[in-house]
Order: sequence, then structure tokens, then C-alpha cells
Amino acid sequence: MPIRLNTLLAFALIICGCSTSTDWFRLGAAPRSPHEPTDGAMVDGSPTASPAASPAHTRGVANTQVVHLAFDVVRIDMPVTGIRHSRKVWNHVDELRLGTDCVARLRRNGLRLGAAQPDAWPALQSILDAAEAITRQDQLVTQPGLPVSFMLASIDEPESVFSYNRSRRLVGKTFQKGDKLINIDYALRPELGGSVDLQLQFEIRHDPGTLKWDRSGDTISQVPAYQRYLFDDLNVLVTLKPGEFLILGPSEEAANEFLVGGRFFVTTRGGYTHESIFCLTPRPYRIEGATHPRSRVNPR
Repeated sequence: MPIRLNTLLAFALIICGCSTSTDWFRLGAAPRSPHEPTDGAMVDGSPTASPAASPAHTRGVANTQVVHLAFDVVRIDMPVTGIRHSRKVWNHVDELRLGTDCVARLRRNGLRLGAAQPDAWPALQSILDAAEAITRQDQLVTQPGLPVSFMLASIDEPESVFSYNRSRRLVGKTFQKGDKLINIDYALRPELGGSVDLQLQFEIRHDPGTLKWDRSGDTISQVPAYQRYLFDDLNVLVTLKPGEFLILGPSEEAANEFLVGGRFFVTTRGGYTHESIFCLTPRPYRIEGATHPRSRVNPR
């Protein structure tokens, strides 16, 4: 049984459009979290990115149940010119892990997504150098029991977005304002050597500035009454093995600017067009002396 880092209830609330506390992350706009791990160890016993980790901290970690997770997030902006260098990236990505039907549905909507091995980085770096790509790296730290979201861009003027559903029917909606988000639900799989299940969901969310009452346990409080549009037919579930990272970005169909892939991953400003690719690496870790919340640990 997997150790659920984010309960099924929390994810069900997102799917149903109910309010739930969610981490927000603006790439390149948010400061690094004060909760960033600086003294911990990976689930497989290797140190985190922090140089402060010492052998004393990593000893025996392989048998320790992990209660924290961070994501290294790299955003890659590649100019769209006569040569689409981004297409070469996918030669180093395992997309078929998602299943052929899912891969076809994503591509039809202008999206591509898959897993990559750590040793793919040298080849990817050569592609990025040839494309004169601009990269930006940040870290997203989760909160216990909660899903996370990161924002790709804002809608500042009316914008129509179209998508093909599972029956291949084209549907669309016009948004006056909002934020383009990717929501991430996650679960640690210790029985698979510390693999991580990720479920991704595309969303456009608008905060109209109004509040509503929400109950969380025994606490009742006012929370933002978000207007949310979820692209449920584009939900993706993928399992990453330790060390692997996720790559997501536009497919060739994103040339149609009205599709989800074109709206989320292709940007044009001042006659300059670039497409964005994101790399997400899950980093399970423990903090010395941290306790393990009962709700997030398998009692068996």
C-alpha cells in the first residue's frame, strides 16, 4: 500500500471544484520557501541538494518513512524559429509509460508529457544550448496532506481555450481573466523502491475577490470563492522511479494557438514567440527529528 502524501479526500475536493487550501507557486516570481529542506536526506539514502547534509543525517534513511516532498522545477523557454529545437527533447523522453490512448489524447490537445532518466541531461543540455534556450530553476515545497499547484501564466484579456475530450469532441470556453495552473497530486510508493505517483491536472482559476465559508475539521473560516475550470479529460497519472524526472510541454499541434497546449505553453509578445518546457523532479526527504503525521503514514 502506498504512503499517501496527499489524501484522496483532498484530491476529490479539487475534482469536485470545492474549496481546499492549496500551495501556490509562481515560477520566477515567488521567493524560495522558508521550509526549503537544508538538512535532510533522500528516501534512497542519498543526500538532498543541500551541501549541509552530512553522513550522520543520511545513515539508515532507507528504512525511514518519508513525510516530506519537494519538487525541483526547471522552466525552459525556447524561441520558435524556423527550427523547432524542442522536438528533439522528446527523443529522450518515455511518453508511452502513460499508455498509447493517453499519449494520443494529449498530443491532439497540443500537449506532450513523459518520464526522463537522469543520464538524459547531457543530451538535453546540448539541445538547449543549440536553441539558445533560457532556463529558470526553482523549488516547490509541499505542505503535509495538501496538493500543490504552479502557475504558468495569467489571462489579462479575454481568451478562448479549446480542448478535445475523450470522445474527440472539440469543446471550448472564453475566459475573461484567470490563472493557468497545473495541479499536482502525489503519493510515495515505498514498495516500489521509493517511486512517486504523480497525477497532473490542467486548470484555469479566477479569484473574483469574494469569500465563502469553509469547514476544515472543527474549524470554520472564510476562504476565496474561486471560479475554476478543470480540463478533466486531460488528467495524467504517471509513476516516476527514483532519480527520474517529468518533462511536459507542447506538441506540434500546439501550433493551433487555441488548443490547451498552445494556450498553456506557447507565448507571443512583441512579435517574439517562445514555447516553454517544464522539468519536475520529486525530492522525497526527511528532516532530522521530524515527526510523522498519522494521517500520512500507512498504519500497517
